[in-house]
Amino acid sequence: MTSINSILCDDVTIPAAGSRITYTYISGENADGEFEWSQVSSFLGNGSEEDVIRCVNSLRSQANDDHHVFIEAFDLEEDGSYSVFLGS
Repeated sequence: MTSINSILCDDVTIPAAGSRITYTYISGENADGEFEWSQVSSFLGNGSEEDVIRCVNSLRSQANDDHHVFIEAFDLEEDGSYSVFLGS
């Protein structure tokens, strides 16, 4: 469960309201020692700064990530969704 709110960094361009936001994270390691990756998603409501923080908190909660709190950027993907880049 996310205990620390996400922090929106300065100069981050916020995607439009209704955008699908994804977060890809390392979820484990296989028998060969290779990382396993998982992806979670959430949607922006009104696209305000508070809504972005709510959305990213949801992603972090789904990923069980209390470490990466800084929202550093969003990257538009080919499918129209946005990947969020988080820092610690």
